[in-house]
Amino acid sequence: MMSKLLLIDADTILYSAASMQQTNKCLATNIEQDRKKMFESKTAFNNWAKENSRDKTNYSFETVSEISGEPRFAFQTIKQKIDNIVSVAGCSDYRVCIQGDGNFRKFYESKFVDYKGQRGSKPLLFQECFDYMVKKYKDRCVVSVGQETDDYVNIEAWESYNVAKKARKQEGATVVVSYVDKDIPANGRGFFLNYNKLDAGVFWQDEFNQTKEFWTQVLVGDNADNIPGLEVLSSITKERFKVKTTSVGPVAAQKILEGLKTEKQMAERVAECYSASHEEDWEQRLQDNCFFLYLRRKPDEMFNVWEYMETLK
Repeated sequence: MMSKLLLIDADTILYSAASMQQTNKCLATNIEQDRKKMFESKTAFNNWAKENSRDKTNYSFETVSEISGEPRFAFQTIKQKIDNIVSVAGCSDYRVCIQGDGNFRKFYESKFVDYKGQRGSKPLLFQECFDYMVKKYKDRCVVSVGQETDDYVNIEAWESYNVAKKARKQEGATVVVSYVDKDIPANGRGFFLNYNKLDAGVFWQDEFNQTKEFWTQVLVGDNADNIPGLEVLSSITKERFKVKTTSVGPVAAQKILEGLKTEKQMAERVAECYSASHEEDWEQRLQDNCFFLYLRRKPDEMFNVWEYMETLK
């Protein structure tokens, strides 16, 4: 058993367990005739529209959610997943981390990022599952207030990493972060465990890989959080890095960052790409995307990409 503290970023576990106990049907309304018809899903509507030669643009849609299972089934799912993670991690202690009220990012005004703007309503059993986790894990349950769970675990991961760095040995790190969202390894360094890939076990995320994943995200964006990244590449950038697509995906980002060895080089390369695509407002676009992609490394941190880049060597 490792003498380390396991931090489980459990928001996704909470949401998925609650969502499994509900059905989400599609209520389609014929706009012209004001006639409504319920379908098991949007896919079911699409199939019906195709079979009946209906124009989908004539319809509006509403998701109708209903509880189809029982809260205890959701609770059981949560417990099983947490137990599996704890067993695989093999740490001496653990914390179950979930988000409470408030998120400082909601107060940041951006013209270019509608942060999590596409997110729907919380699952119907969300509060029941939230209350279960708080009651079940008691002192082992950490509820983040004013910031995201991701920020909390990343702050702890960086403190642990700095201890290891000072001691000049990986085993000096005191924390293992278990996660599923890709923004965690793109921001944190140290010991990690992807709980959707438990067979891979605990791994060490070093400075280079973390850095490259972060600046890749700044190019590509994050669809899950509605962060666009650099949506369009200039013709100059495409020609320079031999990119065929106008949009920026993982392959294009790999070509753009290929061969770079330091974070300063990566940051400058990304800035060049933003500048080439958006001459008039590229600085603000870069700042806005970075602000929402960056996770706090210390309490109350408010990220500014230009101040950050000045610290890079």
